[in-house]
Amino acid sequence: MDAFRNTLEGCGLEDLGFVGDPFTWRNNWHSLEGYTRERLDRAVANAGWRGLFPLHKIINGDPRHSDHRPIIAELNGMSDWYKHMAGPNVFRFEARWLQEEECGKVVEEAWNSAFQEGGRTVMEGLRRVGTELSRWDREVLGELKGRIRNARRDLERCRRSPLSQNHVNREHLLRYKLSRLEDQYNLYWRQRAHANWLTKGDRNTKFFQAYASERRRKNIITRLRKEDGSVVEGEEALGNYIANHYKSLFTSSGGILTNDLLSRVPTVVTPEMNARLIRPYSGEEVKKALESIGDLKAPGPNGMPAVFYKKFWELVGMKVQEEVLVLNGNPMPESWNETTIVLIPK
Repeated sequence: MDAFRNTLEGCGLEDLGFVGDPFTWRNNWHSLEGYTRERLDRAVANAGWRGLFPLHKIINGDPRHSDHRPIIAELNGMSDWYKHMAGPNVFRFEARWLQEEECGKVVEEAWNSAFQEGGRTVMEGLRRVGTELSRWDREVLGELKGRIRNARRDLERCRRSPLSQNHVNREHLLRYKLSRLEDQYNLYWRQRAHANWLTKGDRNTKFFQAYASERRRKNIITRLRKEDGSVVEGEEALGNYIANHYKSLFTSSGGILTNDLLSRVPTVVTPEMNARLIRPYSGEEVKKALESIGDLKAPGPNGMPAVFYKKFWELVGMKVQEEVLVLNGNPMPESWNETTIVLIPK
């Protein structure tokens, strides 16, 4: 048995878990004294396989007339459900675009045109930027893995050509181009993996891909248990339950504070402290708050992470500050209360 365990460890094979009855074998004896059941059968796979099938599900099936349950692997058993639950495709700013020379030009032209055509809010400007970046990525840059494949092919052809100074120069150029593309591919998966404990210089695309795939699989919620112990399942029921929970959570149910009650609360805030607390917010504080946010931390409904605002602050900063400073008492722009609810399985 030790040899078998060592083999699994040496091959990088891990238990994939299961859904259903934990016991895969029974001797089916008719008396309690001799009845035996065990989990003898299980499915295992390495990180590469789990990356290919991140939405896999292992089911301990119906044994029918056998003493063993069949181990059923649904490789993408939740794919359609997941896509349906995820809703329509939404824009996501790709950090890898920042490594492209034309990215800044696309952003600047889109942002300026949005306001030249009558746009008034940051949200309208960001919506135009997102549209143009998506079109640029699709029509100009092309699919990243295809670009890497073409770069490798061109580099290999160059290496096999007769030796000359032109070919030496071209080889160095192609190596640089391929390295940049591989960095972008690594960043693509790093952005999805949220593995913040690795430094920016690390390049381990397979690790990030496996990490992101496993993270996505774990974050899929198919059911929730209510306070009374009952279970909520299905897209519509889950959506209603979650929405109602947050409505209740953020709805005040307290009474009205009276002056008599407040007068009995000891004063610990000095007039000087209070003056600092109620002073108007400044544009510098807005920028400082932005700089404290992680570059790729969860973006809002517009799909823009903090790194976008940091990179293009000279372009968008004044408008962002203007809108954020509604905190000083001005009317709040439309859609500011919109957010994305993300449940984290615990």
